[in-house]
Amino acid sequence: MTANRTDIVLVDRSVRRAIIVDIPHDDNLVNAEKEKVSKYLDLAHEITAMWNVESTVIVPIVVSFNGLLGKSFDQHLKKLSLGCWIKGRIQKTVVFETARIVRRFLTLEP
Repeated sequence: MTANRTDIVLVDRSVRRAIIVDIPHDDNLVNAEKEKVSKYLDLAHEITAMWNVESTVIVPIVVSFNGLLGKSFDQHLKKLSLGCWIKGRIQKTVVFETARIVRRFLTLEP
């Protein structure tokens, strides 16, 4: 499994740190988190060397199709310096997008 493109890469030059953020839409939260971390491990090493940063952190923001969040979701938000207020917005967005996809599927004509 290779890492093609991340969703977001943040670079904090003041502390020489890069953060890889991946936002998959998965039902199996625990496996998805582990999979994303292992998927981007090689890329994290490359970014550390290429961009001359001291560390690269991988932050998987995993949300299931029905808005469920993993146990480590709050920890990941703290790594990104985001408040917990964004949690509800993320869940709401995912549920609305899932409903939109289902609605489009159900209105298809055979």
